[in-house]
Amino acid sequence: MDLNPAARLLGNLPVVQHSLVNIDSMFVRVHRIGAPPPGLNRILIDAPGDSRVTFVLIHGIGLSSTYMLPLALELAQYGEVFVMDLPGSSGLPTPNRQLSIAGFAAVVDQAMRLNGIEDPILVGHSMGAQIVVELMARRPDHFRRACLVGPPVNAAERNLPMVLARYLESAIYEEYDLVRVAALSYVRSAQHWIMRTLPALLAYKIEDRMRLIGPSAQLIILHGEHDYLVPSTWADFLASQVNNAQCVQIAGAAHSTIYNSDDDVARAAASLMTPDERAHISHSHSYLNRLREAREGYEHAPA
Repeated sequence: MDLNPAARLLGNLPVVQHSLVNIDSMFVRVHRIGAPPPGLNRILIDAPGDSRVTFVLIHGIGLSSTYMLPLALELAQYGEVFVMDLPGSSGLPTPNRQLSIAGFAAVVDQAMRLNGIEDPILVGHSMGAQIVVELMARRPDHFRRACLVGPPVNAAERNLPMVLARYLESAIYEEYDLVRVAALSYVRSAQHWIMRTLPALLAYKIEDRMRLIGPSAQLIILHGEHDYLVPSTWADFLASQVNNAQCVQIAGAAHSTIYNSDDDVARAAASLMTPDERAHISHSHSYLNRLREAREGYEHAPA
């Protein structure tokens, strides 16, 4: 695969937009599925209360949009999908300064603003789940629906040796395809940038930030049966920090639930749609067939 595999794999899918966005001298690569094209001088806004829904997918440390494509194609059956490569990932230039989780959240927030996304359903995996929580804590009146998939870091094991040990313990339960995709993503991401970002992931006290999430927010916390980074006790504790959260354990899955069990994650995210959003799902059979073809193309793509 090339440095932008997502664009290549989605290339034949209708209603797909690709863009490279400069945010405060940092680059984010964006892929949108199903969104209407912008007008001549404006962006069509996906606003609270309308019948449109946009799922925003945020990847983990050292990874990229590539491993989120199966989930993106599942969610495209329900609404629009916005998936991005964060700064420093998938061949993008590394920022000239270190980013905290709050810094990543600010970049994602600005990318959504530039694309007219005001009322998304956020889906974050691993470090991406931390970014989702930070978005919801910073703007609790704005971000109110989210799926946290494998949210780290367990407060009882918040140190690098334990995190690495749990990661390796979980890795033996991952599917080969995921290991291949993750390895390629790690290679494409600058290793020094991963090492500079890792302390921010370890230092982020997600449980404290979750207490700042708005009282009307809806959260679903998903974790795999064999995700030893995010055991049931930790997921349940996080759920107890907010008013309206539920935990879902996915049988047989490990830390990369978002890839190996993308259909389960898609159903969970879609369950956060409003009745009006559900009533306006109107994809044609040809569009759904193209989604299936794109999924098959992803599964058979060469490494």
